[in-house]
Amino acid sequence: MSGRIPRVIGTTENAIAKAEKETNFRFPPSFRAWLLENNGLHLDGVELIYPFFDERDPRKTSDSIASNFRGNWADWLEIFAEDESNFENILPFAGCGNGDFYCFDYRPGLTKEYSSCFEYIQATVNEEPPIVLWLHETGETEDRAKTFAEFVEKAKLGEYEMD
Repeated sequence: MSGRIPRVIGTTENAIAKAEKETNFRFPPSFRAWLLENNGLHLDGVELIYPFFDERDPRKTSDSIASNFRGNWADWLEIFAEDESNFENILPFAGCGNGDFYCFDYRPGLTKEYSSCFEYIQATVNEEPPIVLWLHETGETEDRAKTFAEFVEKAKLGEYEMD
């Protein structure tokens, strides 16, 4: 027996709930599903998908989405605060390696009009924020995908290799 702790891939609903509480964001359904199976793994063409801290494998998940949100992302928000830029409704979930981030864009005004309260509730339960590339030099965003599931498919096709 080598005494090595086996790597854990995937995560738990408890780890996701804890990260949601720490970031104050509800993660999209397709992102949650991906993390349950793939937490700690990478996508081709994407530098780093931030994992969720998981006590079962703390070394592999220490650079978590919550720690990046409190650290690196908070530093960028402070830099852009002087420009009166508002990125409080943008949540980075992956780094590009060059200072840019792939983010969920929760900014208001991106959702469509609904004809009834029921339609709104159904849509918001299943609706996912779009994915944007946040550019660290300007603070501007560029659209990348409508959902995290679409983002994964595009990454597999190599669409983000130039980001």
